[in-house]
Amino acid sequence: MLPSGYHASRAAFRAKAMQAGGRLRTFEHGAAGLHTDTAWFGKDAAASVLVIASGTHGVEGYAGAACQLHFIDSIAAWRPFMSDRLAFLLVHAVNPWGYLHDRRVTVEGVDLNRNFVDFPLAGRPPSAYGAFHDRLMRRYRPLPMGWWNEVRLLAGALTPARRRRLQQAVSAGQYDHPHGLFYGGQAPTESRRVWEAIMQAFLQQRRQAFLLDLHTGLGRRGAGELISYLPPDDPGFRRLSGWYGGQLRSMAAGDSVSAAVEGTLTQAFDRALAGESYAVGLEFGTRPALAVLNALRADHWFHHVAGEPARHRERVKRRMRDAFSGKDADWMERVMARFDEVVRMTVEGMTEPGPD
Repeated sequence: MLPSGYHASRAAFRAKAMQAGGRLRTFEHGAAGLHTDTAWFGKDAAASVLVIASGTHGVEGYAGAACQLHFIDSIAAWRPFMSDRLAFLLVHAVNPWGYLHDRRVTVEGVDLNRNFVDFPLAGRPPSAYGAFHDRLMRRYRPLPMGWWNEVRLLAGALTPARRRRLQQAVSAGQYDHPHGLFYGGQAPTESRRVWEAIMQAFLQQRRQAFLLDLHTGLGRRGAGELISYLPPDDPGFRRLSGWYGGQLRSMAAGDSVSAAVEGTLTQAFDRALAGESYAVGLEFGTRPALAVLNALRADHWFHHVAGEPARHRERVKRRMRDAFSGKDADWMERVMARFDEVVRMTVEGMTEPGPD
């Protein structure tokens, strides 16, 4: 069952983790007055750590937190793996402000999964997103007012090749339009600084660390695609692909439901750690891609253009929740079954005997 919101999710996470013997630590978000909580299961000196993160994209925390609560409820099944070799670290609500407000962005209005780049960005060429910003945002109006703009937008994506070009340009991330979609910011966000503090606190002295970053919104409904930013010929990709029986998809190769993205949590995870590290996203499909995109457009428009009229606020929030989570039992069962499968394959990969 999905949590009802950030505060209920946080309370359940903390209560269940303590009851299951997890060691809690809280990281405060000063600007927002909110918190990211962590729960550690296993020995302090474990050489390897599997990190399971939720809420990188705020509103996607409903399903991500549900997976974490399910993991805690099933902790007995994972205790045999906890030894000097392996521990588990759950990170709840990487972007708590977005989770609280049913938005995908941080308190600064930034897509956190585009924010892990080297700032400042002086001299950076304009992004491809700029060619679509007018139709996506400046001319956007809720239907039926904006129907002609929607016709023009759809007309530019009638073929698979054009749709892929649009997806890449729009969702790859941009740093030119603060009120646009997938904006990566001009400086590190509070959520980025908190995430980096968590990595520093728990992972710097480990031999091996793995990040499973939970997301929703792309792909077939209820399906969970494993996504790597690495190209298929990278040794790390090949190793992980073996762990997952060839199910891993590469953003860089264009064979994933996600466009190639820079500045992601997974990229930053790999680059920040001195030991052996791996990171993948697990993306659960919710609704058709156009419905998800239009929920994001409505959210941005009401916050940046319409001035958040009270009569629309709850409707937009419901639309975002519907776009990034599923409510029915079948969807939840499929998500939990896939989550269990992926965690099992990851644990088996991390604990398999290494080369002599």
